[in-house]
Amino acid sequence: MRKAGEYQKLGDMNYFIPFSLPPIDPPLHLNAAMLELCMEASFALGQLNEISIQLPDYKRFVRGYVIREAMLSSAIEGIHTTLAEVFTASLTGSKASKSTQLVNNYSQAIDTALEMTQQQGLPVATRVILKAHEVLMSAGDGDKSAPGQFRQQTVRVGELVPPPAPRVAGLIGDLERYINDVHDIPPLIKAGLAHVQFETIHPFLDGNGRIGRMLIVLMLINSGLLTLPTIYPSHYFKKHHLEYYQRLDRVRSHGDFEGWITYYLAAIKESAQEAYKRGRDITRLYNQLNHFVQTADDFSKMRITAMDVVDALFAQPITTITEISKATEKAYNTVHKTLQCLKSHNLVAEMPINERHKLYHFTPYLKILQIE
Repeated sequence: MRKAGEYQKLGDMNYFIPFSLPPIDPPLHLNAAMLELCMEASFALGQLNEISIQLPDYKRFVRGYVIREAMLSSAIEGIHTTLAEVFTASLTGSKASKSTQLVNNYSQAIDTALEMTQQQGLPVATRVILKAHEVLMSAGDGDKSAPGQFRQQTVRVGELVPPPAPRVAGLIGDLERYINDVHDIPPLIKAGLAHVQFETIHPFLDGNGRIGRMLIVLMLINSGLLTLPTIYPSHYFKKHHLEYYQRLDRVRSHGDFEGWITYYLAAIKESAQEAYKRGRDITRLYNQLNHFVQTADDFSKMRITAMDVVDALFAQPITTITEISKATEKAYNTVHKTLQCLKSHNLVAEMPINERHKLYHFTPYLKILQIE
């Protein structure tokens, strides 16, 4: 049985210190079934990339994908909110719940990390990880979660006592070198190994799972396997959450990296396939609406305005007339008239906020994004 690390006794605590990646004694064994699964997952990622770049003005559409992953990754940690709460957090005038704020923070954290790696050219390394954590936990419990800082105290995760605080920075530095060095291990599998190592180190007081799952997406994009953050592996992890934790734990207890990688590859494959189907449905919906607006008599005098409003709804599927008016630079009354026309065809639903203001729900798009 391979050893994934060693125990260090300090006082009355028995800390687990993971060995450096990649696994050795014996090296990681990729059998034929695992290699086939790796190819299938890579193919699914390729299909997802193709549909992603077909999305009209893809930056607007990617937000929905990122919010899905944010909600699912947060839900694994017991942080629950709804699509409606996330999309309306800044519109209703009421203070967002802590859970909703943390989900929105996840979206901002991955945007920040991608800006650092894609625009600034920084490697997926300690600086990026710390900044992502700072953004993620900015609405948390303040100093209790120590945003953007490695933990300075001992923690326990089930039966696991992760490395003592003084070892954390060095272990993350070692993981950083592995992430950015060239290896024979396929990049897709490398990202899975990095995730389990990160979770074992458990470098933060809170937010480790969310940052660890974000690390997968960042590494897939950095390696060129994924073009945009349009995958949400947390859906699979949440659906099979008991196996998720069991597979992670067996790496520590039995050195079973192969079992974890098999589970992880299945998660990536299914997640990419599902995200591809949603991307295809989004593209189909957009094309159908474009054709409808261009041909329906109702829009004969406002076709351009109607498509501007539709574009705004794809960017913010729960919104107000005022917000659409700002986004499209169209008059309030013009937007109102367009929305009423869309409402008459059951394309938007009108929900009152109060006596004077209403929210408009872009129902067919929200149905595609909905989490089962």
